[in-house]
Amino acid sequence: MVHKELTLLERETESALISDTIKGIERGGGLLLVKGVAGTGKSRLLSEIRKIATQAGICATTARGTEFEQDFAFGVVRQLFESLAFKADGTPRESVWNGPAKQARDAIDATSATSGPGDFAVLHGLYWLTINACQDRPLILIVDDLQWCDRPSLRYLAYLLPRIEEQPVLVAVALRTGENGTDERLMQQVTCTPVLAELNPKGLSVRATANLLQQVMHSKVEEEFAVTCHRATGGNPLLLHELALTFTAQGVSGSASNAERVVELGAPAVAHLVASRLRTLPEACTAMARAVAILGDRAPLTRTARLAELDQIVDALECAVLLEQRGIIRIDEIHGSPVLSFVHPLVRNSIYESIDRLHRAAWHHRAAIILRENASLPEQIAYHLMKIPATMDPPAASDLRAAAAAAAARGAPESAYVYLRRSLEESLKDDERQTILLEAGKAALLFDVTTGTRLLQSAWDNMNPVERADISSYLGMAYIYLGNPDMGLDIQKTTISGVPIEYSDLRKRLYASLISSTTWYVPGGDELEDFSSDIGLPTQDHDLGDRLLTCAVAGRNTALGNPSEVFRAREILADEAFVDQADPNGPLACGWWSLSAADDETSVTCLDGAVKRAHVDGSLFTLASIYIHRGYTLLWHGDLAGAEQDGRETIRVGQLNGSALTRLLGSTVLAEALIQQGRLDEAEQALAAVGVTVATCPPGPVYVSLTALGRLHNALGNYEAAIEIARSAERACHHYRIENPAVSDWRTLAALALHYRDRNSEALAVANENLTLARRWGAPRTLGRALRVSGIIAPASDRIERLEEAVNVLQESPAHLEHAKALADLGTALRKAGHRNDARPPLRQALDLATRCGAVPVAERASTELVITGARRRRTALTGPGALTPSERRVADLAASGQTNRQIAQTLFVTPKTVEVHLSNCYRKLCVTSRAQLAAALGTS
Repeated sequence: MVHKELTLLERETESALISDTIKGIERGGGLLLVKGVAGTGKSRLLSEIRKIATQAGICATTARGTEFEQDFAFGVVRQLFESLAFKADGTPRESVWNGPAKQARDAIDATSATSGPGDFAVLHGLYWLTINACQDRPLILIVDDLQWCDRPSLRYLAYLLPRIEEQPVLVAVALRTGENGTDERLMQQVTCTPVLAELNPKGLSVRATANLLQQVMHSKVEEEFAVTCHRATGGNPLLLHELALTFTAQGVSGSASNAERVVELGAPAVAHLVASRLRTLPEACTAMARAVAILGDRAPLTRTARLAELDQIVDALECAVLLEQRGIIRIDEIHGSPVLSFVHPLVRNSIYESIDRLHRAAWHHRAAIILRENASLPEQIAYHLMKIPATMDPPAASDLRAAAAAAAARGAPESAYVYLRRSLEESLKDDERQTILLEAGKAALLFDVTTGTRLLQSAWDNMNPVERADISSYLGMAYIYLGNPDMGLDIQKTTISGVPIEYSDLRKRLYASLISSTTWYVPGGDELEDFSSDIGLPTQDHDLGDRLLTCAVAGRNTALGNPSEVFRAREILADEAFVDQADPNGPLACGWWSLSAADDETSVTCLDGAVKRAHVDGSLFTLASIYIHRGYTLLWHGDLAGAEQDGRETIRVGQLNGSALTRLLGSTVLAEALIQQGRLDEAEQALAAVGVTVATCPPGPVYVSLTALGRLHNALGNYEAAIEIARSAERACHHYRIENPAVSDWRTLAALALHYRDRNSEALAVANENLTLARRWGAPRTLGRALRVSGIIAPASDRIERLEEAVNVLQESPAHLEHAKALADLGTALRKAGHRNDARPPLRQALDLATRCGAVPVAERASTELVITGARRRRTALTGPGALTPSERRVADLAASGQTNRQIAQTLFVTPKTVEVHLSNCYRKLCVTSRAQLAAALGTS
C-alpha cells in the first residue's frame, strides 16, 4: 500500500544543494553526507535524493543500517546491490558481474557462499561491481543510518570512496549524531572522505509545524495548538509526525482548545506516542508489531504471522494493514510476497524495548526455531541466537559456527568473530572449544590484533608442540605488531624447541618464520645461532621448509650485505606453485626483498604476480606486504609514479586493517617517491602523518623512515638536521643488524650532508665505508650510488674517474633514476673541469632519463647545466617509446592490444582514472591522438 509523501518543509537550501550535486555526477562522484540528531528529517532528504535521481534518469539504490543487525555480514551491501545484481527471478544480471566483480558474488548472494576469497579480494570485487553498475548511467548508493551499518559494508564504503573521484557514482549517507557507531575508526574513514555536499537539517519553525500537522491530521490546525506542539517537540519533524498520528488515532482535532492535550502527553517520546496508537488497535496488532520488531525490517508476512502465533494469514494481513494505516509499519513486496518494515528505526526501537527482557529472549528463541525449521541461512538463525542467553538453545553452537563459516567465506572476518565469540559461551567439549578458539583468534587477527592475540594465546597454551606449529608464526607476528617483540620471539623459539627432530620440514618452516621476524621487525637476532646447527641450512631437496628457509636466509643475508642465497631465492620465487602456498608476510617477503635489493630484473614480475593473486583471493594484510615490497622496488627502479601509487594504496590498506606499521611503511614509500619528484611539502606531510619528524618517531623498524626523513632534510638544505637524522638511522640499523646500504642508505645521506657543511674529512670517511660495503654487496644500484657519492666528495683529481665508473656500473641496470643522477653529476663535473662539449652527452641523457622517471629536480639540474655548457634549452618534452615510464608502457601496450580502459584497469589492478591519466601521458609522449595509432608509435604493429 502506497501513501502520499508529505511535502518537504523548509528544506529549500538542502534541496538545491542535492540538485546541484546530482547534476554534477557525470563529472565525478564522491560523498553526500546528511548529518543530524534523530528525527530531523535525514531519511526524508535521502528520499528526496532518490526522487531527484529518478527524475533525472539516474539509477539510485537504497539501504538502511539497523541497530539490531550490525553483525550481519554485508547486510547493507546486499540491500544496495540485490536489485542491481539480480533480476526479479533471482538470476544474475551478467553485465555487472564481468571481471573481478564475480569475486563479490558471495557477499551479495547469501545462498552461494563457498570457501570464498580473502577479505581484500571481496572488497576489490565489490568495487568493480560498483564500476560495472554505473557504465550505462550514473549510480547513487543511498545508505540511511550509517551509524548502524555492519563493519564489512563500512569497509566497502571506505574502500570505494577514494576510488570514485572520476566515476559517475555518488554515495549519499545519513548519519545520526550522538550515537555510538558500529566501528568509529571505519566510520571516520568514510565520513572524512572529501565531501561533495554536507546537509545539516534543523528543526522546523512554528509555521512549518502547523503545515506538517495539517498534512498528517487532514484538518485545520490553529496557531495556539501549533505553537504548543512546536514547544513540546522543538520542531523535530519525526516527533511532530508521531504526535499528529497519535491525535488522529484518538480523534483529537487541531483546535486551540485541544492545546492542553499536548501537555497531557508529557514529553513526546516516540515510544509513548506509538504505545498510545497501539492501544486503539486490536491486541493481535500488538503481537504482529512485536513480531516485526523481533524479525527486523523486510520480515515476510507468513513468518511474522507464525511468530505472532496468528493461525490465519488473512488475520495477519488485516493486522498489518491496520498498523500501516496508523503509520507504524509499511507493507512492501519482494518477489511478489508481502514483507513488513517499520516506518522509522525509532518506531521499531520503541516497540522492541516495550517487550520485557525475559519475553524478548523467548520471542528470539522462537524465531530461531522457526528459521531453523525452514532451513534458513545460518546468519539469519545466528542473529536471534545472539539475543538469547547461552545454553538456552542446545543446537546454538553448531548454528553459530555455521554462520561464522558463512561470514568468513564472504570475506567478513569481523562478523565471523562475533559469532564464534558467542559460541564460546555455550556448553562445549574441550576439543570443540579449542577449535573455536583457534577459528576466532585467526578471524580476529585480521581486524583486531589485540583480541586475536589473546584468543590465539589461549589456544596455544593448551596445544602440544606440533599443534602449536600451525599458529606460532601468526601469534609471533601478532605480538610483534603489538609492540611486544620479545614475547613474539619467545613464542616462535619455544615452538621450534618443542617440535621433535623427526619433523624436519616443519622445523625448517618454523625457523624460516623466526628468521623473517628477526630480520625486519625485531632488533638483534643473535639467538638464531642457537637453532642453526640443530636445524641445518636449506638443502637442494626443495621441500616447502627448504624453500622457505632459503628465502628467509636470503633476506637475512641481504640485511647483512651478503649476496649468497639471492640467486637460489630467485629460482624458488619463480615457481608459482610454491608462491601460492607461502605466506607473503614471512619468508616469502624476505625473498622478494633480497631480489629487489640485488636489482634482479625478475623482482617486479614476481611482485606483479603476487599482487594479482592477492586481488583474486588475498587479505588486506597480504596485500599490504606485497604493496610495500613492490613500492620500494619501483622506487629503486626509478618508476616514481608507480611507487607513489603503491605507497598510497598501502596507506589505504593500513587504514582499512588498522595496522599502524602498514601505514608507517606505506607513508615512507610515498614520501621517498614524492621527494624524488620534488614535492617536498607533500613528502613532509606524509611522514608527519605517521609521526616521523625531527622530534618524534614511532616504534618499529624505522630505519627506512628515518632515511626518508634525512633525504627530505638534505633536499630542503637542512644539513645539520639531516646529519642528526642519519645518525639516528645508523643507531636503528645497528639495533636491527642492518649493514647493507642497499636496504638503508643512511651513509649516503650523512656523507652528502657533511660534505655540504664543509666537513669533508668526515664525509670522505663515511663515503669510503659506504663504498666498501657496496662493493661487497655488488648490486649496480647500490654500488653506482656509492661511487657517485664518493665522486662528489672526492678531490677534484679523482672526481671524474669515480663518476664515470658510477655511470658504467649503472648503464645496464634497472636503476634508471640512479643512472640519471650519476650522468647529471658526471656532466656537471666535466663542465666544471672545462670540458663543456664532453659534458653535453651525459647531461642530455640525464635529462631524458630523469624526465622519464618524473624526477623533476634531477631533470631541472641537468637542463640548467646544459644551458651553462652553451647548449640550447630543450623546448619540447621527451617523446617516443623511450619517454614512457614502466607504468605508462604497460598501459600503452594493453591499449594497443585492444583492451578497453576498464579491462586495462582490471588487468593492472588500478582505477579507471589511473588508466586515463597514463593514456593521456602516452598520447602526449608518443605524439598520437587515438588508440589506433598506439601500436605503430610503440613499434609493435
